[in-house]
Amino acid sequence: MGRTGTTVVVGGGCSGALTAIHLRDGRDDSERAAARDVVIVDPAPPHGLGRGAAYRTTDPAHLLNSRAAAMSAFADAPDDFVEWCREQGLSVGPADFAPRCVYGDYLHDRLRRVPFVHVRAVATRVRPDGTVLLRGGGEIPADRVVLALGHGAPAGPLAITSAVRTHPYYVGNPWTPGALDRVPGDLPVLLIGTGLTALDVALTLHGRGRPAPVLAVSRRGLLPQPHLERQPAGDDGFSYHGTGTAGLLRAVREYAAAQPDWRSAVDAIRPQIDRLWWQLSVDARRRLLRHVAAYWEVHRHRMAPPVAEKIRGLLDSGALTVRSGKIRAIRRGERGFVVTVGDAAVPVGAIVNCTGPGGAATTTLGRALLDDGLARRDATGIGLDVDGRGRLIDRAGEPVEHLFAVGPTRRGAWWETTAVPEIRAQARDLGRHLFERHHVLH
Repeated sequence: MGRTGTTVVVGGGCSGALTAIHLRDGRDDSERAAARDVVIVDPAPPHGLGRGAAYRTTDPAHLLNSRAAAMSAFADAPDDFVEWCREQGLSVGPADFAPRCVYGDYLHDRLRRVPFVHVRAVATRVRPDGTVLLRGGGEIPADRVVLALGHGAPAGPLAITSAVRTHPYYVGNPWTPGALDRVPGDLPVLLIGTGLTALDVALTLHGRGRPAPVLAVSRRGLLPQPHLERQPAGDDGFSYHGTGTAGLLRAVREYAAAQPDWRSAVDAIRPQIDRLWWQLSVDARRRLLRHVAAYWEVHRHRMAPPVAEKIRGLLDSGALTVRSGKIRAIRRGERGFVVTVGDAAVPVGAIVNCTGPGGAATTTLGRALLDDGLARRDATGIGLDVDGRGRLIDRAGEPVEHLFAVGPTRRGAWWETTAVPEIRAQARDLGRHLFERHHVLH
């Protein structure tokens, strides 16, 4: 591979922005020299960089599900986001849950302060020499490529056939700009999923004044738990060194019982999640995904208190109903669809797929990397395999020195890899790793 001094970051959302910021925000010229040129490849317009799917929403009812104090782009400057809000004249304190659109503005602003080149295109392939191929022609030679692909498109249940997908009142990805505009206001709506995405959609539809009810369905019917207005601190005494799921769950329950609130336990365990995930056997990881992950997610990814209050109001008024059950079939009806949930036939006018994001292995570039042998699936099969430095593992089981993953692209090989504190740490560590390699090679 010829040295070009170029790092190509594929993806310009939160993960890509944090990566570029940390690659170009070195403390001295020699550190910045490790990534002389940073190129972000993303089809979004320039004003869309740094926002991704989560933070490009314009609905002020969509709030961060973490307090502002946890959302700085820089671990060594934890007040950066709060101070930026103050500079903008926004009343956001460390304990507040800011609108997600405000956080998108913050990341976009921090990104535009570092030098990079934006190539508005879709990356479809990476050659073994590091060259990135673009849809429609064109290529970018690079020393290294960072996959910051964010979340893949939602997959949805098998009951979503081609006849359903092509119906004008089916919304396959609610984060596509304008996707909810075609949902009729006078017909009941089915949300497939009961997580944070479903709650966002319910709030948006209700905010438009539509009179028709909304039904949210998932296999277990679990809603995200709420944050407390004031979170009591727990201790950091959790410890587990086994390889089995049963022992881990027992240790978590015992630890949580000794804390002032279960949220304190979850927050204290969270920094250890990747270590715990890596030490589990592969069979234990798969059992955890099948039986435990859904419960962890609703306790880990919680609703901001104002969101929880609004959702309680929708539930109490009947504007939103939550049901557990398996969606067995969907067929077209007179004005929309008839959905079989368990043994019940439910007529609805529109369907919004809120099942949550797909993995990196399902993206165009992810599939190409698998086909070319530059990547393999992780042991659980839900994502791309990476090592402790975030390097992709190829078909032969070897790390690819010039291919890295950051953020949700690591999901599967890692578990806690979708939130800002973890992503900024990965971006910082990647910058340090490239800095060290730069000095070894020069």
